[in-house]
Amino acid sequence: MINLLHSELYKLRKSKSYKVAAVLSVLFVLFTYALFGIMQNMGTGSGNPGTMEIVQKLSGIGIMDIMKQMFANCNAIIFATIFMCIFVINDYSSGAIKNFVGKGYRREEVYLAKFFVTELGAVTLYLLVAVSVLVVGIAYFGTEQLTGAFWTDFGNYLTMQILYLTGYTAINVFVCAMARNMASGVLISVLGIMMFSGPILNGLDYFLGFLGADFGISQYWIMSVISNCPVADIPSGFIVQSGIVAGGWLVAAMTGGMILFSKRDI
Repeated sequence: MINLLHSELYKLRKSKSYKVAAVLSVLFVLFTYALFGIMQNMGTGSGNPGTMEIVQKLSGIGIMDIMKQMFANCNAIIFATIFMCIFVINDYSSGAIKNFVGKGYRREEVYLAKFFVTELGAVTLYLLVAVSVLVVGIAYFGTEQLTGAFWTDFGNYLTMQILYLTGYTAINVFVCAMARNMASGVLISVLGIMMFSGPILNGLDYFLGFLGADFGISQYWIMSVISNCPVADIPSGFIVQSGIVAGGWLVAAMTGGMILFSKRDI
């Protein structure tokens, strides 16, 4: 297992997709702040009442609002998603998986090594986004927002999002191991899971409510807790429920991936 982990860590360090995803994540944060500044400057010189109203709303935006754009709206998560698809599926397309299994390693160990290192790579990308938002935000807004309450909210929100995103990453690793094809893996991960799964389940909840059901299923989906997490004053009940949801999907995806990998032909 140790040798497998060393091998996967080496591939992560040499991965071009990981480096590209890191650069694109930072550039996307810079682009978001630049777009925010352009919108403010365009509205400031306009006498249009509607435009001035937009400017007033923009003036209330802070670093935590940009953080929510990056995580809750999945704006920067897409690059980490594409990285993990490439990192996992490439071993199947290149035949590297056959080499590991052929050397006598247990299939469960092969899958877990890839799983843990993919989680590590994805989490570092998520943290890079958060640090970029903070650093660029300080350069853009100044240090007036950096109060004790801000650091509390920043730490709590980031901690919860990293917890949720470990479950999200586990699901994507399972999907990629199941798809074993780059096109289908990326489409399912980006379009199926990241973009459209939340709206589809919300629509299903609405339909169930129309039928008279007093329960919803979207609250138990990982993308729902990612988008619904408040940036400040997170209720303790939400922390417990969302933590159980994230942990449940993490364990389910990891276990399902191990079973699939141990039973399926390579």
